[in-house]
Formats: sequence, structure tokens, C-alpha cells
Amino acid sequence: MLSALHGIGVIILDTENPSESEIFLPAKSRAEIDWQSVNRIVVENDDFKDYIELVSTYYQTGRIRSRDWNKI
Repeated sequence: MLSALHGIGVIILDTENPSESEIFLPAKSRAEIDWQSVNRIVVENDDFKDYIELVSTYYQTGRIRSRDWNKI
């Protein structure tokens, strides 16, 4: 399971009432980023690649474009 292997948390999402959602398994914090996993996921998932590019732009420039972050 991803939670045990990578420390990924699990949320039980209540779509009808989001405030009633609950954390089923909390995520584990890490001091370092697992770049090998990040690179693998970037290759497999275009949405994640876009997210990493947004984060990279923010860290390099401090610029946040709300239209990129609030796509609902």
C-alpha cells in the first residue's frame, strides 16, 4: 500500500459535506524529497508534471499565478 511504502496519507472524502471528511491514515513527513519517485511520476502523469512545474516556478521566482492554482 502506498501509505506504508511512501508515507502517503489517506483521506475519507465526504463529497456531499467536505467539512465532514476525515483523515483515515495521516501522511508521514519527510525531511528530504524522494526525487527518484518524483521523476518517475512526472514521466507517468502529465498533471503531476504540470504541478511540479508550477512549484518549480514558484521557488525560482516567488511568482504565483492564481489562475494556475485554482482550477475548479
